[in-house]
Amino acid sequence: MKKNKRTTVKSRITRHVVIAIAITITVMTIVNLVYLSRRIIEQQEMKLELATQMCAGEVESWIDDMATVTEDMASTLTALGDLNETTVRAVVDRVALNHPEFYYVYFSDKLGNATMARGVQFAEGVDPRERVWYKTAEALGHTVVIDPYVSASRPDIMMVTVATPVYWGTMLVGVVAVDADIASVQDFINSIDFEEGSYGFLLDSNNNIIAHPNADFSPKNGDITSAMDVMPELDDILSTSTQDEYVTAKDYTGTRMVYSAKRLAGSKWTIAVAYPESNFLSHVDRGIRISIFVALVCAFLAVGDIAVTVRRVLKPLDKINPAMQRIVEGDFSTNLNFAEANDEIGDLQNELAVVLSSLSKVINKQNYVLSEMEKGNLVVEDIENFPGELNQIATSVNSIKDTFNDIISDIQFSAINLQSYAMGINETTDMDEMKMIFEELSAEANALMEKTSRFITMPGGPKPVDYTNNVSEDSGLDDYRDDF
Repeated sequence: MKKNKRTTVKSRITRHVVIAIAITITVMTIVNLVYLSRRIIEQQEMKLELATQMCAGEVESWIDDMATVTEDMASTLTALGDLNETTVRAVVDRVALNHPEFYYVYFSDKLGNATMARGVQFAEGVDPRERVWYKTAEALGHTVVIDPYVSASRPDIMMVTVATPVYWGTMLVGVVAVDADIASVQDFINSIDFEEGSYGFLLDSNNNIIAHPNADFSPKNGDITSAMDVMPELDDILSTSTQDEYVTAKDYTGTRMVYSAKRLAGSKWTIAVAYPESNFLSHVDRGIRISIFVALVCAFLAVGDIAVTVRRVLKPLDKINPAMQRIVEGDFSTNLNFAEANDEIGDLQNELAVVLSSLSKVINKQNYVLSEMEKGNLVVEDIENFPGELNQIATSVNSIKDTFNDIISDIQFSAINLQSYAMGINETTDMDEMKMIFEELSAEANALMEKTSRFITMPGGPKPVDYTNNVSEDSGLDDYRDDF
């Protein structure tokens, strides 16, 4: 049979506990990493979405400020009820004075007469009623935001226009509008950098690029770039049904970016933010490293605590082998004092101490009785009953003592008889009487041998002899007579 490699209780317990802790911590770490990674990604997506909403809010606020100005102008002209050039110019000049950020402030009536603030003259030969801003406001009947276009007055500048129709009652009498250089919104868009490597860009209602950190994509000199032409990966998030989704793809620099977009309600423009995917992964990696570090620290502390605890709990067992060795050598008086706590090991010591105490009592009592028997004291008191199977020892010793006592008594009785027979032989010369004495002596000897025959003696010892069968009148007595 193959012999198992010797190990210690301490090593086995420690090994199994360490393995159990390692498995538990590993499983918990994996589950935690999966959960943590998802949570980190969700937080980063939420952060990206929040940044997109904040940027969209800034652009909407910029557009709303322009819309508020045009609506105030329209309300003022409606309230004045006078569209002569002096009145209109006073209104547009006051607005232009209060809002120097606007490139142009102007009004055109339904007859095509245009009045511009700061003394600027409308482009000669251009009918304002044919411009997109006028026609759109007239058609829709409310404030409108016009996608960037080339100004008729300044063909070298891309303008963003907000226009509001002016009504007298239900009759359209004209349209007021303000122009802002697209460069102002481009500056804002290009300032988006809520985290290193991120940037924003703005698309008009037709998904043409209004502002982008890549100057080649931004509109200039009337040339407008479609986002689908240079960023086809945005098709998914620019569709209405997937506005809340995220797209990961390489941008114009070859960097993998996560894109988030939000369409503005009033202008139908789209603000988008690109966030480096590496930032997502770096946060996940940092979370994983922290989680693994914490798991390793917890495992180290747990294993250390378990090792110390096991060593302390099993420390009393280190004293068992020396104690048991002394017991094996026959020292049943060994004092067991290795227990240091009121626990199972303490119970083990107590039970073992009881066993040793019982064995010691048995040995001492047996030794006492046998010693007395050796001295010839066969009337020493019997050994009292011992618990369990130990009582067989007491029964055997008591039986031996009784047997020896009986045999010795018989031997003593036989010796007395023998002495009596010898005296009888010396005192008589009657052959018949002597024969009878020898027969009685032989019977006595046979009876004594019968009692001792169950004892096994050393080889070569005396054998029982039947003296009755060996004594005959012709042989024994004749020899006896010859002796006399």
